[in-house]
Amino acid sequence: MLKPILWPVLAPSLLFAVGVGAMLPVLVLGALDLGSSSSFAAAIVGIMGAVSLVATVPAGILIDRLGDFRAMLVATMTAVVVLGGIVAAFLWDSPASLVLYTVALMLFAPVSDVWSLARQAVVAEVMPAKDLAKAMTALGGTQRVGNLIGPIAGAGLMFAFPLWSVFVFAGTAAVAAIVVMALPIAHIPGYSDRGNSGAGISDSGQALKAPEPPRPRLDVRWKAVVLVGISVAALTVARSAQPVVIQLWGVEIGMHESSISLLIAFGAALELGFMFLGAYIKDHLGRTTTLVVCLTIFGSGFIVMVLRPDLTGMIAAAAVMAFGNGLGAGVNMTIGADLSPAIGRARFLGIWAIFSNGGKLAGPTLISLVITVASLRFGILFPGLFAIVGAVWAIIWSQQIRLPSRRRR
Repeated sequence: MLKPILWPVLAPSLLFAVGVGAMLPVLVLGALDLGSSSSFAAAIVGIMGAVSLVATVPAGILIDRLGDFRAMLVATMTAVVVLGGIVAAFLWDSPASLVLYTVALMLFAPVSDVWSLARQAVVAEVMPAKDLAKAMTALGGTQRVGNLIGPIAGAGLMFAFPLWSVFVFAGTAAVAAIVVMALPIAHIPGYSDRGNSGAGISDSGQALKAPEPPRPRLDVRWKAVVLVGISVAALTVARSAQPVVIQLWGVEIGMHESSISLLIAFGAALELGFMFLGAYIKDHLGRTTTLVVCLTIFGSGFIVMVLRPDLTGMIAAAAVMAFGNGLGAGVNMTIGADLSPAIGRARFLGIWAIFSNGGKLAGPTLISLVITVASLRFGILFPGLFAIVGAVWAIIWSQQIRLPSRRRR
C-alpha cells in the first residue's frame, strides 16, 4: 500500500527526521552553551515558531510554483547550508556566536516548513482516499523514528565530541536524503510534479515566460478548518513545548546533557509502539476521537512532571506524553488532507499550517513568558492545561467539524 511513496517520500523523510530528531534535544542546550539565559533559550524556539508562522502561506505558494517533489529537494539542500551556519556559530567562539546561532535557527524554521508541507502534499496527491490515514500515519511515523534514532545518535556523539557535532550529524542526514531523492527509484510512476513556473520558446528561439494562469478559488469548508484548527494549534503548543520543558527541567534536577537526549529517545520509542493503535483509531473511531484522546493524555504528561519533580517523575511524564502523542501520530496531516481541496491543495496546506505553526510560536514563547513572570514549574504546567482545553474544544464543536469517521464512511 505504501510502495508508491516509500522511496520518494518516506525514506528521505526518515533521514531528514533523524537529523532534526538529533537537533531537538540540544536546541536549548546549544543556546545555553553559547551564553544564553534560560528564558531566552526557551524564547529562541518560540522565535522559530514566529518565523514559521510568517512564512507559512508563502511556503505553500512556493510549493505551488516549484512543484511538490521539487520543493522537497530544494528545501533539503537549503537545510544543509543553514546547518553549516549553526556549526560555524560554535566554531567561531565570539560574543556574536549566539546571534549567528539564533539567526541560523530562524532560517531553518521556514526551510523545515517547506519540507513538511511539500511531502504532505505529495502523499495527499498520490495516495487514494481509503489509504490516506494509514499513509499519513506512516509519514508521521518517520518523525517518531527520527525522534528515536536522532537523540540516541546525538547522545552518543556528545559522549565523545562537542555539542556542535550533533548539527554536523543532522547535515549529513540531510545530504543522505538528497541522495535518496535523486535516485531513479524515487520516481513516482504517473505522478507529474506540477509547478506554475513553466516557460515557452518564441519563434526567434528566445525563452518566453509562460503567462501565469489565474488561481482558482479554494473550495474548502472554512468554518470546520477554523474550529478544528484551534485544537490542532493546542496540540502543536504541547508538542513544541515538550522538548523545551524536558531540557529545562532536566537541567534543573541535574541531569547530564546526554541523559536528557536519551530520555527524549525513550519517549520516541514508546510513541512508535502506540502509533499503529493511533492509525486504527483514526480509521475506525474517527479523526476527532483520535485528536481528543491524544490531547487529553498528552497534556496529562506535563501535569505528572510538575507533581513529581524528580527523575522518576521525568520518566513517568515522558511515558504518558509518548502514549498520547503516539496515538496522535499523523493526525494533523490526516485532518489537513481530509479538508484540502483537489485543486490548490498545496496552497490550502500552507494556510492549514498556520494553526500548527502558530502553536510552535505560542508554546515556547508562553513558556518563556511564564518562566519570567512566575516560575519554571508554572511554565511546564501551562502547555499541559492548554492541550486539555483543546480536547474539550474539539468535543464541543465535533458536530460542526464533521471529520471522517466510521459511521459516516
